[in-house]
Amino acid sequence: MSCPIERLRELSLESMAPITRSQSQRQRVEVSSSESDMEQDFDIDEDGFMVSPSSLKYSLDLLDEETRDNVTRAIEVPSQFVLRGCQAGEERCLFLITEPVEYTVRTGTERSGYGVPSCTCDSGERGESPCRHILWLFDQITSQVLGVQRNPFVLTQYGYPAELGNPYDAISDFHIDMLADSLHCDIVGQSADPNPRRVRETREMLASLNEVPTDEYRPDLFSNPRKGKHVIKRGDLEQTIFRMLLRNDDFFQYFSTSMRADELHKNRFRSLQYRADAALDGLQQYANNSALQDVAYPKNINWCAAHLAKVMSQIYAVIHNTDRPLESWELRAAARTAIHVLGRVVEHNRDVGPMGLPKENRNLYHHLIGSQDLDFVVDVLASIPPEVLGPFIDDLAAIQEKIVEHGAPASYIARLGALVSHLRMRYPSRTRGGRGRGRGGRRGQ
Repeated sequence: MSCPIERLRELSLESMAPITRSQSQRQRVEVSSSESDMEQDFDIDEDGFMVSPSSLKYSLDLLDEETRDNVTRAIEVPSQFVLRGCQAGEERCLFLITEPVEYTVRTGTERSGYGVPSCTCDSGERGESPCRHILWLFDQITSQVLGVQRNPFVLTQYGYPAELGNPYDAISDFHIDMLADSLHCDIVGQSADPNPRRVRETREMLASLNEVPTDEYRPDLFSNPRKGKHVIKRGDLEQTIFRMLLRNDDFFQYFSTSMRADELHKNRFRSLQYRADAALDGLQQYANNSALQDVAYPKNINWCAAHLAKVMSQIYAVIHNTDRPLESWELRAAARTAIHVLGRVVEHNRDVGPMGLPKENRNLYHHLIGSQDLDFVVDVLASIPPEVLGPFIDDLAAIQEKIVEHGAPASYIARLGALVSHLRMRYPSRTRGGRGRGRGGRRGQ
């Protein structure tokens, strides 16, 4: 194993200076994708589709000539942005973007005056819409709310895809706190204490560099994380970098995008598992506080079920629509997340919210599994090779037994049972192998 300090030194501060578009493109050619996952810029592919930093494709067919020219000019500048924060208000929300000058993008209802997204940059002030900040921001939002799809999204003249619908409604349905975590930014006005999501991601990055399980990395730093009065911790380079990552958004963004994806860091399936857990936590808060039942966008059964269904559909889409074959660690992460979500839903076979509601609107298990066959999770598991699912057979079999006990449509039970039986025949003796590696194993396990 290489020395941790040597691994940290690979991240040179000198390369933080802005680069030109041609330099950026040349660097991406020179650096192998196995060594770096630096975020790409907007581009137009050979079929005329706009390809975004989130690797989504957009059709420009709905745009008039002036708007198409605005889009073309906007994406000529490399998108070296940092999403500094977001905030929800009455009928509108705003996002703070720096590059390094700070701009504000606002979107809201028609009554708020921001039915059409606006930006405070020079292009926005001149009415040259959409500007590059709006294009970049709504690409980031689309990647979380809708995810990858087989066909290109259709870009509207306002800089967001038609499939997103009204951006404010989409953000409100998603919930700004869930979106902020998914986009790795803070909500403006939150506590000055370290954001738990930032702390978790920092630990995952540093653990990945040190090639140790996440839960075992520097418990002295993460048992009670603090930014510290001073950035520098003499005699402790790792703690110094830890404090810098917590304090400085630009450094965190640079550090994160400089690292390659692996099982510990930038694991999109693990991120989707965190989102699923956050949705379930939101449902629990709703269950514990009756006052939350009367808010405009409650975190109720329907909301939580929609989030979990989106998580699973995004996993399915990544497996089937990614241009390259997924690596073995990615397939393991997909399996782990799918089984984790299925297990948690099975545990939620209880009523939540007003008792006058239909059962599918007050029981999460009944909504997703018990009342009708939605192929929930099973379609994802059927898309993963048996040799990847094998180590998870005991966990999956235990979940299957609970589903049979709770009750579910015969077709759903039959497909899940056939999958479990097939895996059991190939892997008859497993001792909770899936769960054992589910908490941050070494890269490439």
